[in-house]
Amino acid sequence: MIVYEHSVASLLIWISVGVAIAVAAFTYWYFTTRNWRMILMTFVRALFIGLLAWCLFMPGRKEILTRTQKPRFVVMLDTSRSMKLSPSEEILDRWTTALAAMDLSWADSVAAECDIEAYSFSKEVSPELTIEEGRALEPDGESTFIRDALKRVATRYSGLNVAGCLLLSDGIDTREAMDDWASESRPFPIYALRLEPDAAWQMDPDLRVDTVTTPKRVTVDWKSELKAVVSGQGTKDEPVTVQLYRDDVLLEERPIQIPDSGGARDVTFELNHPEVGVFTYRVEVPTLPGESHDEDNAYAVSVQVITSRNHLLYVEGPPRWESKYLGRALKANKQMMPLIFLRGPGGKFMTIGQAGSMTPEMREDQLAFFKIVILGNLDAEELGPVRAANLITFVENGGSLVLLGGTKAWGNKGFAASPLSKLLPARQRGAAIQEGDFAVQLTDTGRAHPAFAGDPELWEIIPPVRSIFQFRDMSPGARSLVEVSTPVGKQPIIASLRYGQGKVAAVFTDSLWKWQLSPDARTNQPYRRFWDQFVAWLTPEEQELEGRVFEIAADREQVFLGEDLELTVQGSRADALDETLAVQCVITGPDGRAVPFTMASRFIPTASGKSVPGRGYTFQADQPGLHKALAQAKVGGQTVQSDPISFFVKPFTPESMPRPANSAALQAITRTSGGRYCETAEALDRTLNGLDFTAEEDEISEYSSLWQQWLILGCLIGLLTVEWVVRKLGNMP
Repeated sequence: MIVYEHSVASLLIWISVGVAIAVAAFTYWYFTTRNWRMILMTFVRALFIGLLAWCLFMPGRKEILTRTQKPRFVVMLDTSRSMKLSPSEEILDRWTTALAAMDLSWADSVAAECDIEAYSFSKEVSPELTIEEGRALEPDGESTFIRDALKRVATRYSGLNVAGCLLLSDGIDTREAMDDWASESRPFPIYALRLEPDAAWQMDPDLRVDTVTTPKRVTVDWKSELKAVVSGQGTKDEPVTVQLYRDDVLLEERPIQIPDSGGARDVTFELNHPEVGVFTYRVEVPTLPGESHDEDNAYAVSVQVITSRNHLLYVEGPPRWESKYLGRALKANKQMMPLIFLRGPGGKFMTIGQAGSMTPEMREDQLAFFKIVILGNLDAEELGPVRAANLITFVENGGSLVLLGGTKAWGNKGFAASPLSKLLPARQRGAAIQEGDFAVQLTDTGRAHPAFAGDPELWEIIPPVRSIFQFRDMSPGARSLVEVSTPVGKQPIIASLRYGQGKVAAVFTDSLWKWQLSPDARTNQPYRRFWDQFVAWLTPEEQELEGRVFEIAADREQVFLGEDLELTVQGSRADALDETLAVQCVITGPDGRAVPFTMASRFIPTASGKSVPGRGYTFQADQPGLHKALAQAKVGGQTVQSDPISFFVKPFTPESMPRPANSAALQAITRTSGGRYCETAEALDRTLNGLDFTAEEDEISEYSSLWQQWLILGCLIGLLTVEWVVRKLGNMP
């Protein structure tokens, strides 16, 4: 098909050509002698003008081709050490069975209709492999992160046509204590194979405490929950007594039942915190008769109890649903003494709580009385520059500020138009508000963050939010803690930022209050649980208010013996960690011995994708048990320390523990993804050979220019040359 791509109007081109022809005809007729040379020159000039006119229309050839895109089929091969396990010498190990599955006839039939792309994984996912390269691998990984591997592969193939995925794994995820992750939704069907006979294992008696979760920082007189996961086998169906110790003093015992064939149970204890301090809680199970490994029969965590009855100031615009339910949640929190100001008719403030001499003016001397300030739906004019400046000083001195916001506060004339703009953890983009039904989830940073790490079950049942204010560009050093998925990507709804010695948190939705109205709110209390945790983290200690400048973090709370743990330190203000400051990481082991390690300068990645200066140290766990770590340095002749953190070193990795494959997890993965769990290799071969694959067709336009060719340009130059030669031969000017 011939197309013309000229941008000038066709009429204008034709007029120009007509004028050129008329001028040429008049010139030859009036100024030249009428002979054969004049006729030849006229003919040549006419050809030149005609060919030039054709080029002015910029002709080209356009062809539309239809290309068939084969779907992709992904093979994921587990290369962790547990794949070499076998119930007995007479039964093939899992790795041999997995390799045999890749040699079946399905590989040829699927390859005829799909592009097969393979990956190996243990702790990390490998680059793309061929099936032949996968067969040559060895299972030597020290840990298995199946959940992370599935997420990474799903992200890698986002938006592509994936017909299915064959997961050759034993289903043992060494990072996840429970199997609830296996029921998450997947973007394509997953197929799996039983790698060993069911009930083939004859295992020695064994009990173990897999993990313990509890809020790591609470306020005095607050009740919290400690949940332990206990697993094992060989109990002869006798009850197992789970013991809870605090600082080596027995607090409580709970009997549980674990089947003799094996299983796992949750045990929940209610903790009372009557006094301030740092306490060690240890969950312990007895050693069974004949049990050869009892190093994992105990698990310890450290809990910090801080002062109670902290004063909180909440300043809101006109009453709204958020202020109604937040006020109730704050008053129900026994650790807080809230003072609430609501703007009423005529701009006057109404007071909830004991105001005394306090006013909503937020003077510096008034703010010094509070540890947390929550700002509601106020615009920049209502807030005023004086209040904003006082709040900045309040945060710099160690206070915590929550920007709860609303339609006015997050609008163009809200916080971003006030001096508080320098405190915003994120920058605004797009429309002021977007309404819909947005599922809520913790980010990787939020999952390990002390504000939410103590209650992970809450985020499995958390209701969606109905509105978001679009903030996407994170400020340097800011952290996105909670996010939602939108059509344009991930959107933070709760973000935090260290500023000076204090903390700033922003809530980019005005519909959290609807959690209080969810169907299960009476039972689960998501709204109150969220604010209780959030306020506990926001509450600064007295040491923080006096100038604490460090914050230490670990990349995880549980590590296996011999593995590396990354400890990093960030400054709570920009000048806290200058290059000349020597920072030490003091690690106290289970034996009570504190050892200082020098931390090296490095850039610490933040949630925004940027990096900030900090310190880091790679700790290799060589002693099982509970460890505590803090950062310290000499500042102005005084020793300044961070808050302590704790992590638990397990005695050995589950990769080296003889145990059955986790068929239940594999079955959940295949069921929720729309795939199939096959009991035998023959069933897997039939299933994959019977799949229907749908190829996608793409239309591709190929364009080639017709006028930008050497032949056309050569003809134009040749015609001019012929005319010039004829003119010179006739001795014409």
